[in-house]
Amino acid sequence: MTAPRAPGGAYEGAGRQAGLALRGCSSVIVTSDDVVAAAHAAIGIALGESAHRLVMVADLAGETAPLQNLVRDDDSHGIYDSFEFGTSFVRIAREVEGAKNFFVMPSGTESPATERIIGSPRWRSFASDFASSDELLLLVAKADAPGLSKLAEQVDGVLLVGLQRLESAPDARVLAKIPHPQIAAPPKIDIAPRHAGFRVPPMAWGALALLVLGIAGGWLLGRSTKSQEEAMPVAAAPDSMPADSVARARREAAPANPADSAAATAYSVEILASNTLEGANFELQRHGSEMPAATISLVPIGDTEATWYKVHAGAYTDSAEAEQLLARLRRRRIVPDSAGSVVKVPLSLMIDSIPAQAGMQSRVREKIRQLAAMSVSAYGLIQPNGSALIYAGAFERPQQASLATTALRVAGLAPVLAYRTGRLP
Repeated sequence: MTAPRAPGGAYEGAGRQAGLALRGCSSVIVTSDDVVAAAHAAIGIALGESAHRLVMVADLAGETAPLQNLVRDDDSHGIYDSFEFGTSFVRIAREVEGAKNFFVMPSGTESPATERIIGSPRWRSFASDFASSDELLLLVAKADAPGLSKLAEQVDGVLLVGLQRLESAPDARVLAKIPHPQIAAPPKIDIAPRHAGFRVPPMAWGALALLVLGIAGGWLLGRSTKSQEEAMPVAAAPDSMPADSVARARREAAPANPADSAAATAYSVEILASNTLEGANFELQRHGSEMPAATISLVPIGDTEATWYKVHAGAYTDSAEAEQLLARLRRRRIVPDSAGSVVKVPLSLMIDSIPAQAGMQSRVREKIRQLAAMSVSAYGLIQPNGSALIYAGAFERPQQASLATTALRVAGLAPVLAYRTGRLP
């Protein structure tokens, strides 16, 4: 028997978290074997990203309930009518009430889930328009929709909800995955009296009921906590981080190897602090090959949703070595004379390891290339025993790694906060 699916709010909460993986993207397919779940995930992404830019969610599945419920007028025109009769996107877009920068394009007078519409080359032009305006287009479609592979070729990538791969478009670039959260059925509790001939006073029944409820509540809480620790975290509400996620974040704040704090490779050069991922990526594309251990660190700004995308380079136990790297980068005009600084960032997110073997430098480079293809800026440090640890990001305090941890998990990795150790290859 299949366990019941989680309510829409869980998918919306997970969508908010997955939105971190879509920064820098302008057109994304959100697809699933359950299109309602995909719609809720797209709504969660839109609610999170609309704080930074305009977001348009398009219903390519045909009157998907969560999206249709956001349309408040009686105008039935939508995507189908735009493709069939030339109705402009401006006319069919509906602004979502109470959500700034959040728009929905309904399916229209008929379903647009046809190969002629979904696979139309016009989507390439629409994707280009959203990219040039620094806006986000989310296309909600069924995983087996006709023409989906053609559509995937015209956008930045896909977000999978409840799927490990997209069979209808195997070459599509997967940006993130959201699992189907399963909700365990409550246990059956027998509160019937053991002796039919024994008459229990009415007040005693009330006390017994309270006792049973307390026991059941404690049992369910313990089971829920254990299940959540073993599964991928999924938010439970669209407008706030659930309490268990907060508790989990606090538990994860402690580095996994506190004994290595004194020997940590703590010093790096902060090359740039950008308020956009595009700016940080541009810096890596220009000079990443000339900066050892170059990486991008997502660092939250206070308690706001804003983020610094910091470019760090180098990993040294001695600050003097970091100063030498900064001087060298300035001489080469990679870093302006007035920019860059040596920072103490002993923490990082360990995402992989390579056992000691011949040709370690080339193996580390190959692993870094593989992660770069997943849009993860990683670096490797050789350990005293000849093995290598692969890290992403560099942080001063454990709390600064929260956003990066979420982004790496969305990418399918299992990051572990640790004091980084080792030397550059």
